[in-house]
Amino acid sequence: MQKMTNPVIIINNPCQFDYSQAIEHVIKERAFGINRLDIFIVEPIKDSNHLNEILFYYYNVARKAALDKGYDYNFEVNILFNITETAEIFKLIQHWNVAFILQQEESVALHLHQVLTEVLSFELPKVAYPTSGKVTGQFDTTAVGGTFDHIHDGHKILLSMNAFLTKRKLIVGITGAEMLKKKKFAEVLQSYESRQQSVLDFFRLIVGQRDIQFELYEINDICGPTGYVKEIDSLIISAESVSGGDFVNKYRLDHGFNELDITVINVIGSEESTSDNSWKGKLSSTDIREQHAKRLLQFQK
Repeated sequence: MQKMTNPVIIINNPCQFDYSQAIEHVIKERAFGINRLDIFIVEPIKDSNHLNEILFYYYNVARKAALDKGYDYNFEVNILFNITETAEIFKLIQHWNVAFILQQEESVALHLHQVLTEVLSFELPKVAYPTSGKVTGQFDTTAVGGTFDHIHDGHKILLSMNAFLTKRKLIVGITGAEMLKKKKFAEVLQSYESRQQSVLDFFRLIVGQRDIQFELYEINDICGPTGYVKEIDSLIISAESVSGGDFVNKYRLDHGFNELDITVINVIGSEESTSDNSWKGKLSSTDIREQHAKRLLQFQK
């Protein structure tokens, strides 16, 4: 078998079936010496609650399997969904050299004839996710904010939900350097430019050819762009930031702006998080910086 550089796992409909066994198998038994794995969902996801649960579940499954295999957080996982344009799929295919697909789903047409394909034989237990969430493109202008240092799975869920809910304009606030001086392991914190580029690269990967505008702002206060961009309709936050969302809405109402619809995503992580974080067990940039700082010290010795 040829060396894998960027394998992909093709899954058809995670709203109905559980693909965790197949994903764990690929990461632990089939993928060796790689630094990236894509999971491509074929069937479009139409409900935000489904998307929230699916992203939370499969990023957790893939990350745990990668850690068990000995990979660290530099191992990149991307869950790609709602990409239906043939040209955009073809562009992705250029980066995949091995595709894994379930035996029951071999008929899924993704034009993979130029990619080495391996068929997996696993049962697919049925699943059921909550309904009555929000729909794709429900809000004209959405916003999200964060440090986005060493972009990780939790960030990707946040940005993915942001892209899902956006119809026209997507606003991202990225914390400026001045507000990060007291961060732990600040010596290995990425520059604003690097963090900005990581956010843009991920959006371009998951948005595909959808006609969405990106606007990136540097955050130098608590509200960021939500405090002065009136046209924003919706704010996407993680579960530990609910109080921040309440603060933003109070600030906007006090200044004559519309209140924002708030969407809360699940926090991803494990109870093995060692750093002194306020949200126990979350996947944290602080933990990742700690690993980088330790490596740097070992390298200097």
